[in-house]
Amino acid sequence: MRMTKLGKYHWLTFWSSHEVDQQIRTLKHVTSNKSQDETIHLIDIIRWVYENTQQATWDGLHHWSTQSLSYQQKVNAFQHVQWANSEQQFTFNLLQELATHCLEPEWIKKILASSSDEEQQRELQREVEQQVEEERQHQRPIPVSPQKPKLHDAVKQLCSVDSSMLDLESLTEVFRRIPFAFNGSTFSQDCQPSSWQKNIWISTEFQKVIKTLGESLDPFLRPPRWIVVYRNQHVIFVSAYEANWLINQLKTEFSMKKTDQSFTTTLRLLLPRIKHDQSILVNTPTLTIPPSIVSHGISPFIIPNEWLVKLLIFNGTLYFETVDEQEAYCQCLGVCPKPRTKIENDAFESGWILVDGFIPQEEHRLLLQKHGCRFTANPLRFIQKLIENRNASHAPRTSH
Repeated sequence: MRMTKLGKYHWLTFWSSHEVDQQIRTLKHVTSNKSQDETIHLIDIIRWVYENTQQATWDGLHHWSTQSLSYQQKVNAFQHVQWANSEQQFTFNLLQELATHCLEPEWIKKILASSSDEEQQRELQREVEQQVEEERQHQRPIPVSPQKPKLHDAVKQLCSVDSSMLDLESLTEVFRRIPFAFNGSTFSQDCQPSSWQKNIWISTEFQKVIKTLGESLDPFLRPPRWIVVYRNQHVIFVSAYEANWLINQLKTEFSMKKTDQSFTTTLRLLLPRIKHDQSILVNTPTLTIPPSIVSHGISPFIIPNEWLVKLLIFNGTLYFETVDEQEAYCQCLGVCPKPRTKIENDAFESGWILVDGFIPQEEHRLLLQKHGCRFTANPLRFIQKLIENRNASHAPRTSH
């Protein structure tokens, strides 16, 4: 830069990186015998520039001397060439002699080649280790045979408007409560079967994905996408094969039904909310089958949050639409989210609330007004594994 003489009220400010600042302060402490003054003065900057220049000179000395020696060897090699003589002949012997005198020391090339080979070997080793780790983490499941789908008569009867209500609990060959979906997988050990809503079911066809031979079903858990809201009292997860039949049948029943009657059985699509501001469609009245359109003052049935949070847990949802939805989710799991109130902070300091937010003791939940918890043991490890399985991605243990 161009240096100018500073006049009155002129200032010169030096800006440096954090690394340079630390070097200046270290050099100041080493060379100064005065009291510990943290302020950097002009003399400290000049001292750093001097030391840095001196060190750079010493670091480059070997390179410069090597280059100088190489240049002098080339000058000596060409001193016998008569450049002004137009009759100068460059014979084979002359060129070979020039090459011999100008040749760089062979040992330097060997060292550089050896160093390069070692670095390439280390890089190759790292790549191989990374590939092995990726193959271990993404190990594909063994080949299996798919289960042949079946449509039970009891599933067909779900669409009937005029018949009496089915006793789902007695139809164990067709309907089972939701923990049955984890049978044959490692999730069955952690799902705490008694903690789930009694009115949330799955069809046995929903659970049957492959013909099992004793292998773990973790990689073959069916994505929960279709639910039947049965008589506005039960929620049943069904397979895509069953949903395909129910779509046509429910549309037919709806077209034959009188418009002043309430249709209380609907098929709905349930999506996991894996990003902000995403609709999960399950409570969108116009997208249910048949459509839940307001008629004669009868409002469409909206799945309450108390039921909905169980569906969100089951399908691996990551985000919430409303604060009420989040509160119901945390109540169900017995979790105290952040930011905490003063009372909750005092409870955390007293050990009532664990680091991950779970409240293990029932009496503490009641005092903290977390009375909606349905799990007796900490479910967060199970929730984390289920989210990872549903979304094929890593899920942190704490998210609040």
